[in-house]
Amino acid sequence: MERWIKTRYFMFQSFTWQQFLVAALVFSLVWLLIVALVFYRKELFALLSGSSPDEAKRSVEPLKHAWQEDFEGSGDDDLMGRQALPDGVSIVSQDDFGFRRPVEVVAEGIDSPVADPDELLQSDVFDLMQNLKPLLSDHSLSKEDFIEQVNDEVSDFPRLLKSPLLVSVYEQIVDEVNEGVMAFKISLTELQEDL
Repeated sequence: MERWIKTRYFMFQSFTWQQFLVAALVFSLVWLLIVALVFYRKELFALLSGSSPDEAKRSVEPLKHAWQEDFEGSGDDDLMGRQALPDGVSIVSQDDFGFRRPVEVVAEGIDSPVADPDELLQSDVFDLMQNLKPLLSDHSLSKEDFIEQVNDEVSDFPRLLKSPLLVSVYEQIVDEVNEGVMAFKISLTELQEDL
């Protein structure tokens, strides 16, 4: 054991301080060169090619994070992020929506450019039923006045006049009146005769 300690001690005595400092300096320079090549290679190559390091810094872009796109934008957001939109509201771009090109449809003598005739007829049925709601709740109307006002409302929807949906509208009106909503009873033929 003593011999081992003596050999190690004499080995360290064989180095001078100058040799130690030179070796430490060389190893430090090699380490710095490796770090520079790994982390600053663009700036080093720009410097060696003759361009300024500022130009290299301008060309360096920071890495994008997945969450970063959510926070880029107007810049008027507070520290907590963008305010949530109310329910049912969404922001869409100009390319996300558009209007359908109308298709010429001839519906039994009525020429009208519509996107989808079934959709429009269903929309007309809904609008007609909304217009008839006040009539169904007006108990002061007589049978003749009621039939006349219903047919006046129906005449405001010319697409429905030749549609088979009109019969289902009339059937629903007859059902509501006969279920006791009004003081009188009517039939389907009474409604259709006055039209």
